[in-house]
Amino acid sequence: MKFDRRSFLIGSTAAAALSGCATNKMPLRPLKPGEKRTLAFIGCGIQQRTALASQFLDPELNKTLKVVCACDCDKIRANAAAKQVNDAYKTNECRAETDFRRVLADPEIDAVCIATPDHWHAYIAVEAMKNGKDVYCEKPLTFSVEEARKIIAAQEKYGRVFQTGSMQRSWREFRVTVSLVRGGLIGDVLYIDANYGIAGQKLGGPSHPMRFWDDPAKAATEGAPYADCDWNMWLGPAKWRPYTDQFAPRGVNHFYPMFWRFDDDIGSGYNGDWGAHHLDIAQWGLDMDESGPSKIICSTEPHSTNLYHGGRRQYGMKMIFKKPYGDVELYHGPFGVWGTVFYGTKGVVAVNRGKIAVWTGTGPVRPDEAIRKQIADVTFSKENLVAASVGADYGTDATVKTDNRLAATLDTLEKKYADVIKEADLYVSTNHVQNFCECVESRKRTITPAEVGGRSATLCLLCNMSYQYDRGFEWDGKKMTFKAGTCCAGLSDKREVYRNGWDIVV
Repeated sequence: MKFDRRSFLIGSTAAAALSGCATNKMPLRPLKPGEKRTLAFIGCGIQQRTALASQFLDPELNKTLKVVCACDCDKIRANAAAKQVNDAYKTNECRAETDFRRVLADPEIDAVCIATPDHWHAYIAVEAMKNGKDVYCEKPLTFSVEEARKIIAAQEKYGRVFQTGSMQRSWREFRVTVSLVRGGLIGDVLYIDANYGIAGQKLGGPSHPMRFWDDPAKAATEGAPYADCDWNMWLGPAKWRPYTDQFAPRGVNHFYPMFWRFDDDIGSGYNGDWGAHHLDIAQWGLDMDESGPSKIICSTEPHSTNLYHGGRRQYGMKMIFKKPYGDVELYHGPFGVWGTVFYGTKGVVAVNRGKIAVWTGTGPVRPDEAIRKQIADVTFSKENLVAASVGADYGTDATVKTDNRLAATLDTLEKKYADVIKEADLYVSTNHVQNFCECVESRKRTITPAEVGGRSATLCLLCNMSYQYDRGFEWDGKKMTFKAGTCCAGLSDKREVYRNGWDIVV
């Protein structure tokens, strides 16, 4: 059955909830004896099907939630996801849906896991919370800074459990890194490198101007009619353009679609894709989950000559964070050995998936090209290198374990610096999905609630904004907006327009 948004809101018994009149901080749904709380998947592409579903369907990680619905505006994907769940449970109870509004209106669904493209995250998450549902939402949490402010306000207003999919906060190497930094091992942090994007190539740091086809010569093939996808729903709030299978691959795809991630109206480039991980660790390490940078400095690197980039620089922008002891300068560099590097007055800590290196007693270090190369190949200040695990533990996707070198290095660091780690006193989560599932039942705070995810997304969006408009600007990190009187012409922290009336109302 097809219906538009207005007719659904007027005709549904859930109209009041969907129009913003839901009861404030609704209680949990009463359960029958032996009944589990229920979860729906919304967005059933490769991220949901592989990284998320496998964990939510793991009885060791998820002891509290039963998956009962799989929703995607591509009915082939929705049916395939429902079958995946039913095969895992050996039942036929998980249903497929093609319109997320039916999922949110269902009072028997307690939580949702959102893995749509970025431009849908905030609307669905806010409406889910208004309808009394707990939310796990993929990163980057929002498409705009305004959406970040709204999603934070919604969690506060409706009191739901919320987890942003910044799963590196539940990985041991990142927790140890941040514990060492916040526990004071390397003194005051003066500089940070956040490395992602591929300088000068097709996929750089920022998003790209709107494109219709990956290859204009193949427009007829890429845009051939595809009846199984509700393209109008896929676009949602984004500007209209013809269907292309570069955005919404036909059926069940076995690759990560990158095209939409680099579209100005859908994603935020590598800033949102990988910056949401490495910038998030920088924010965590600075203990600034409730604040943000004070200044954005425009890159001085050459403008890209790749026609797809719209002339945008690909890396080199900087952020300034204010700490009680002075300024911290964060630099965005291209992909390398390390994802996040902290340079302190007494040492350096570098981390990436499957890798960590720690130097102490080096004194203040201002990173330059030579030092960054030495950090990358672990030849920097050899006499001060405490421990390092580089490259051997995992395969190229950093998920397939091949040996125990990383664990042994982390064991050494945790034993040697037990007092430092105790001083940092970090929230400990060993698995992101498990942490969410347990918090749904306990009603405790997750490791990455809406404020953490919203502020991490804001860092990504500020990077993207600087590259897109080729300028720097002053920022109020606490209020998450431009400093009074400093917004430059053309800059905005809002989506230009929400097509079809998909405005986010908290």
